[in-house]
Amino acid sequence: MTDPYRINKVNNNWGVIFAIVFIASTLRAPLTSVGPVVDEIKQVMEINNSVAGILTTIPLIIFAIVSPFVSKVTARLTMSRTILYSTMLLIVALYLRIAGDFTLFLIGTLILGVAIAFGNVVLPSYVKWYFPMQIGLATGIYSGTMNFTAGLGGGLSFPLSEITPLGFRLSLSFWILFAIIAIILWIPKARKGVQLEKATAIADQQDRPKKVAITKSKLAWMVALTMGFQSMVFYTVVAWVPSILVDRGLDPSTAGYLLMLNQFSQVPMTFTFPIIASKLKDQRILVVIITALFLVGFSLFFTQSLVLLIIGIIIAGLAMGACFSLCMTFFSIRARTSDGSISLSGFGQSVGYLIAAVGPFLIGYLHDATESWNSGIIALIVMSALFFIFGYPAAKNRVVEDH
Repeated sequence: MTDPYRINKVNNNWGVIFAIVFIASTLRAPLTSVGPVVDEIKQVMEINNSVAGILTTIPLIIFAIVSPFVSKVTARLTMSRTILYSTMLLIVALYLRIAGDFTLFLIGTLILGVAIAFGNVVLPSYVKWYFPMQIGLATGIYSGTMNFTAGLGGGLSFPLSEITPLGFRLSLSFWILFAIIAIILWIPKARKGVQLEKATAIADQQDRPKKVAITKSKLAWMVALTMGFQSMVFYTVVAWVPSILVDRGLDPSTAGYLLMLNQFSQVPMTFTFPIIASKLKDQRILVVIITALFLVGFSLFFTQSLVLLIIGIIIAGLAMGACFSLCMTFFSIRARTSDGSISLSGFGQSVGYLIAAVGPFLIGYLHDATESWNSGIIALIVMSALFFIFGYPAAKNRVVEDH
């Protein structure tokens, strides 16, 4: 039997790659674009700081709730259609956020969380299925795109809000353009993908004689907890590092630019680490390298030297990019089949984002309790240690179907 999808190579499928890139560009930027314009949102929507803080946390909680159900939806629709429909839903969500009052903004944020949750879970599995011989390269391309556009979302949001009287509404609706391009590129690929997925379903059935009991797998829990503390670090940095930098003596504008530098410094690692990880049977050395980068980067946050703070921001960014892309790669290489990958991705992201949602609240509480940002820096170092504790066993050469 010939399985056409098994010989797909990146350099022969640039149409699919471009479609994946534009899908990936919508999975983080709509979230990172909120922070820089949150003051204007508070003023226009007439909400307080506490309510504004919830806007960042809502998508994470939605990710945690929705992710376990993605595999069931995908089993009915196929991965290709699921990605297409979730991107359409994302456009609706982006429009609702800027269409009216705070109620519509809140509804849009909830729907946005659902749409992104589907994309987050299905895209790693689609890559594993479509590019089985180049999982690392394809994962690097889309995870690098996610981090790069996350940086753009944070960096362009405030300047875009000042261009026209639309203000923050232009900043937040800007990503609708990327989603529309993604749909235009994806529709022909989805049609072909649906047929391929159906054609290979019987062959795949032979590779999975029984359904994966994902919640009973120790390996799945290790991967999920690794994803959790990776995500906790990311969303804590996005939420509070500018405040930490201001406390170190920087002005708010410089702190914002350094956060953008942190996001952009993640890109090289998000591209290269999946390629390296996919070539290694055992990725434990990568977990050690990432942890070392985390510890050095976050330790430099204690200083008040601008040069050392910039170095710390860059090193922490390198660690965050490598950490995120390694987790995305785990969702592919720690499963033997596409179904196993979707189950692991859904479970890992559900647990992961539930843990991540605690991070920003925890750091805020520690700051209020100690009246010092040093406690927040120590918490980031502890999160890095917890990433190592769970990431090291997750990096062993095993698959969830066997555990």
